[in-house]
Amino acid sequence: MHFWIWIGAQVLLVFSLSRKQKSNFSKELEDIFLFQSMDYYVRTEVVEAGFNDDSEQEVSTISESSGSCDDSYSAVDDPRRPPSSSSFADELGLMELLEGDKAHDLIFRNCKSGLGDQCQILSVLRNGFRTVGSRAKFKTFQIFQEAVHTKHAGEDGGGGAKVKYGWCAVAKQELKTILEYGFSQPPSNDGSYGRGLYLSPDNSPLDCLKESAAESEDGMRFLLLCRVLLGKSEIVTQGSIQSCPSSPEFDSGIDDLASPKKYIVWSTHMNTHVLPEFLVCIKAPFNLTRSSKRLRSPWMAFPVLIKALSKFLSPSQILVIQKHYKDQQNRRISRSELIQRVRSITGDKLLVHIIKAFGHKVQR
Repeated sequence: MHFWIWIGAQVLLVFSLSRKQKSNFSKELEDIFLFQSMDYYVRTEVVEAGFNDDSEQEVSTISESSGSCDDSYSAVDDPRRPPSSSSFADELGLMELLEGDKAHDLIFRNCKSGLGDQCQILSVLRNGFRTVGSRAKFKTFQIFQEAVHTKHAGEDGGGGAKVKYGWCAVAKQELKTILEYGFSQPPSNDGSYGRGLYLSPDNSPLDCLKESAAESEDGMRFLLLCRVLLGKSEIVTQGSIQSCPSSPEFDSGIDDLASPKKYIVWSTHMNTHVLPEFLVCIKAPFNLTRSSKRLRSPWMAFPVLIKALSKFLSPSQILVIQKHYKDQQNRRISRSELIQRVRSITGDKLLVHIIKAFGHKVQR
């Protein structure tokens, strides 16, 4: 009994480090992960006797809604699935989730909301982390998550590990290698934000899909839904040639502070800060269109931002920000440097709050 309690406590410790500031989708998906993975670890204490206590924690599972380990693994041979689908999942070491599974339904709804009726969601598969290599990758992610959390604990703007879910489009022939060994190189992208892996936030599957190429004439495409260890992100502007963080202070990059469309994980970090957890197989037309209901990101001109910040910051802090803005206008510092300096003064939490609260008002 004491061992079971210890296992549950360890899982909760690792995955509660960054539960703040997540989207509803991420929160719900992580709640499923926490509850059912704890159940799995306890149930497999005897079955996985060949592994030590730490190894038992490495297996990620989002099983049937009952939370049963036995039910989740029996789904591999479920007669409701077409044989070809089962063969594809088995080859990759994945398990197909069926309708009614909490994780399946949450991901399906999220994709339908982001993609609309122009795409057909064929299947949702879960990474079972069954091989020694994949379990080692899972453990590596845990270790770096704890390290990043410790590094930023107590910082302004929330600090912590800041783990979010992100979409990554991959080619079918790359799937097996990525799931077993990790990313040997970033999947194809235009390199406009430096050398690294670009992921779209969990609420933007369409942005990710638009950057992928159809695998065949019937429009098959493959999206990995990954845990992304963001830590402290720096703004990366288009045209960047970065391939690693600009300083030890940062762990990842984003294209926009208030409403990011890209998470940039440098090539030096992509096998420690990204954990593929689900695969979604989609049939999509060759010419994807963006939903007309999609809102523009909130934005503010710097003079307006400074005026809004004056309600929250001291006069001396505002004077420093005004000086940085003047330096940027006179080309003494870059726009990216200006943003970083303002962030260091305000903290991300306040800055995001102001941009979201006042940005849409400015646009009207």
